[in-house]
This record gives sequence, C-alpha cells and structure tokens, in this order.
Amino acid sequence: MALKDEILELLSSNRGSFISGESIAEKYNVSRNAVWKAVNALRKKGYLINALQNKGYILEYNEVFACEEIKKYLSSPLSIRFLPVVTSTNDVVMELGKNNEEEGIVIVSNQQTAGRGRKGRQFYSPKDTGIYFSILLRPNIHFSKALFITTAAAVSVSLAFEELFNIKADIKWVNDIYINNKKICGILTEAHIDMESMIIDYAALGIGVNVFTPNDNFPEGLSNIAGAAFNNEILNDTIRNKLTAKILDIFWEHYKELESVLFLKDYIDRNLVVGKNVLIERGGIKEKAYVKAINNDFKLLVQLENGTDEILDSGEVSLIL
Repeated sequence: MALKDEILELLSSNRGSFISGESIAEKYNVSRNAVWKAVNALRKKGYLINALQNKGYILEYNEVFACEEIKKYLSSPLSIRFLPVVTSTNDVVMELGKNNEEEGIVIVSNQQTAGRGRKGRQFYSPKDTGIYFSILLRPNIHFSKALFITTAAAVSVSLAFEELFNIKADIKWVNDIYINNKKICGILTEAHIDMESMIIDYAALGIGVNVFTPNDNFPEGLSNIAGAAFNNEILNDTIRNKLTAKILDIFWEHYKELESVLFLKDYIDRNLVVGKNVLIERGGIKEKAYVKAINNDFKLLVQLENGTDEILDSGEVSLIL
C-alpha cells in the first residue's frame, strides 16, 4: 500500500482527531517531509486535511468522489482505478485489454473530454456531477451474445437506483436509462473479437450517469432529452460513490452467470418500449412499428406498418408520443 493510502486509512480511522506528523513518520518509518508530500497528494485528490502547529493533521468530514471512497461501499472483487480526467474511460480500458491486463479492472473518472455513446455520438461528461466508468471484461462468449453485457448493465443501473434511493428507473431498448421521462444514463459496450472463433477476446463496458445537473446545464440539443437523477440541492459525493459501487456489485453478480440471462425478466419488466408504437431508424431510414415483445436474446420483436413481423438486434428506437 502506498504511503498516502496508509496515511488516509490512519486519518480516516481517527477522523475528527489530530495526529502529529512526527507520530505518523515514526509509525511508517519515513521522514516528516515524506508525510507532508503524502498529505498534499491526498489534498489534491479532494480530501480536506487540515494541519495545526503542535497538533498535527486532521481529516475533516468531507466526501470526495474517489477510488478510496467507492471501495468503502464495494463488495465485489473488482480493482478500482480513479483518473480525475480522461478522454474516454472506454479508451483506457480497451488499451488495458490490448495489453493483456486481467479482467475486473474498473477505470472511474470525474470527467471525460471525449466521452461517446453508440454510433460515435458524444456523451456529455462534465466534471463533478456525473459518474463515468468502464470495466475490463473477458467474457469468453460468442460475439452474437454481446448484447447480454449491455442489457445486464442496464438492469444493474436500474436496480441500483431502486435499491439505494427507491427511484424508478426505466430502460429504453437497448441501452438507455430514463428517470421521469429524461435520459440519465447511457451504456456502451466495445469489444475485440477473435476473427477465427468469433469469441470476444476482451470488452470495455462503459457506463455514464448524469447524477446531478451540470453547473452550466446540458448543452443545446441535449436539454430536451437529457436529465439528471437528482436535484443539485442535495449535491453530495456520497451519492456518487455509493451508486458507482452498487452498480458494479449488481452487474458483477449478473456477469458471473451471464449466459443464464437470469436478469431477463428484470430487463423486460422495466422496458419502456414493449407494447408501444415506436419509430425505428436503420441506415438513415425511419419507419413506424409496434413493439410486440423482447425475446430471450434481448432482441426486439416488432410489427411494421405493412403487417410484417421482424426481429431487431440493432438500430435506434424512439417512442411515438
């Protein structure tokens, strides 16, 4: 464990009490200067650590969105790595997969400068108000079942809101989460496939959640679609830490038995499109349809306007209000 992490653990276990720099240095057999540098590193990560001459250091009762805080609420054996700013957490994880890193690494960030959704669309990822993370997976499944990863993630986000906050979160096929008719979460699964076996070698599951409204609100063009799960009046990083951990824990349980699709009923029960008239967009062409069902492979059974039934495994679907 790094010195800064040991000091954080010590200050956390004595939260609200002063501990002298001299006693910390003696405990870890380091210099006072090394203690000072470690404390400053923690301050840069957002921890409120005060110091008084002849008294020492004290960790105040603040919360930050960071690796150490997320781990407090996490039960699953995942490896959390926190990067304050990234282009895209999926980019980082795909590079880890390429470099043969082990499954289960989670890259969490406070801000993405080039976050993206399906079909290369931008996913707006401002600092301090959302959670953005990607998980390195090695599912060893045929690429035709890649949809299982995305749908398991959608169920996990929905259930996390229900279990933690008693908030109803709906799923719009295939990968969007809605609260109060506003999109608050997007999910993107990217994978590297062995071209001979068509088995997924590794994948990055990316999840972005608008927990609070961005300080400058959502950009023009998104404000009529995007929303946030919570009012900024209760802005609190504890919510982001707990929500990140809960989503990861629920997903990991589903992932361990991914091909059993035990989460199918939860996915269907929370879906917005079944029994509704929708607009399907494929290859730039739009057509109306009625959604009859979601099958066991999470594909959409629709009836087109000409009365023909069709099964969809991709495409954009929007409700006709």
